[in-house]
Amino acid sequence: MTIPTLISEYQNKVTVTKLKKMYSTLTNAYSLYLVDNNSTGRLERTEADAVKAFEVFKPYLKLSRDCGTDTGESCGIYTGVYKRKNGADKGSDGASLASYSDKTYYKAALSDGSTIWLRGSGSDRFNIDIMYDVNGSNPPNQWGYDLFEFLVTDEKVYPNGMPDTQTENFDDHCAPENSEGYGCTAWVIYKGNLDYLKCNDLTWEDSGC
Repeated sequence: MTIPTLISEYQNKVTVTKLKKMYSTLTNAYSLYLVDNNSTGRLERTEADAVKAFEVFKPYLKLSRDCGTDTGESCGIYTGVYKRKNGADKGSDGASLASYSDKTYYKAALSDGSTIWLRGSGSDRFNIDIMYDVNGSNPPNQWGYDLFEFLVTDEKVYPNGMPDTQTENFDDHCAPENSEGYGCTAWVIYKGNLDYLKCNDLTWEDSGC
């Protein structure tokens, strides 16, 4: 194997490890929260509800910087626009993809170099949206490469991309070459690889290329 290939494989393993660890942390934290609370209740996309969302998980996160609802730039948080999985910086409608620098997100940097954003989901199904960047502000700042999403219901934390859970399923929102990459999280956690970056004909029933 060539040096670039070895580096890429190593980086992928790091991504898988960190993403699985974060999923475990979030799941355990939310389980403990639910011991004393029925749920978070419906949280909207407001600054106040972003604070409430963060308080659920804060005791279980190893923080290096608590940035609050500040834009994040002064705290070293990436404030640019994350790219689609295929590297495009705009959606199919020509509109720019979202950045996570506004005050409806609570932001923090973690001790392992990763960063996390939390906000109220404002949806009927989910209470909290969680964005997690495995390598912080370092590139590529791209969905499915270093940025991944978790969704929180009354009952549990879901990695985005799970089939039949009203998340953005893998087959439509990760596998296709032109997909946004929003639905890649569950694949990485349950399949243990990033093979959707290597081949475009995967389905959730597969285990890799």
